[in-house]
Amino acid sequence: MLPESRSHTANDPASHSVLDQVLDRGDVWQARRQPEFARKQVSSGFPELDAQLPGGGWQAGQLCEIYQQGLGTGELSLILPALAKLSQQPRWILWVAPPAIPYAPTLSQAGVNLKHILVVRPKSYKEAIWCLEEGLRSGHCSAVLGWLGEWHKQHIRRLQIAAADADSHCWVWPQTGFDASGSPAALRLGVQRLSARQLQVQCFKRRGSWPGKDFIVDITQASGTPMPANDRFPAHKAVRLPSVARLGSAN
Repeated sequence: MLPESRSHTANDPASHSVLDQVLDRGDVWQARRQPEFARKQVSSGFPELDAQLPGGGWQAGQLCEIYQQGLGTGELSLILPALAKLSQQPRWILWVAPPAIPYAPTLSQAGVNLKHILVVRPKSYKEAIWCLEEGLRSGHCSAVLGWLGEWHKQHIRRLQIAAADADSHCWVWPQTGFDASGSPAALRLGVQRLSARQLQVQCFKRRGSWPGKDFIVDITQASGTPMPANDRFPAHKAVRLPSVARLGSAN
């Protein structure tokens, strides 16, 4: 009777529907889904960070939350080498609601192609979430970056699903306190600047593994190549980049 019962459950459309809903929400991680790490991967450029990231680099299809203590504490340093690589693709890198105008010389020094950067300044949190999700689902963005004035679990879930469906990279910086109740995001990091060269990184969550211990990243060295230590948004020195209200082909 037991084998028949198992077979009936496995072939029951209703049971599959409920199970799929639970898995799609991102609340449960399946070891059998480990091949997800075979998705498009971009090295962070920092060996010590790659060693802690699932699959050894930034994984496409995974939403990453980065928590920092104040503006300019290293929130961009960790992803600059990846942005430099992604910006060589004929697609946009979309910035949604950055706290200030991105500093073009710093991005250019890091190897980022400024022609493929688009900046959207939404009027509200609701518009920001819409831009992030539409950017991911459009297929025109190799990466989507967002600074969130609010944090709602259902919205993070939608962004995680959109990133996975589009196989795109997504980083968000919640401007709120860390919610320890859990998040649908595949990856959650905390960043604290120790010096002009060093960042202390804490891994709160990483899909497929336990949270890791704090570790140090030298942000001036990426794969042996010197990187700019200043990743701030100095508005008084900023060079304005294109600001758009809708997405399109980068060609």
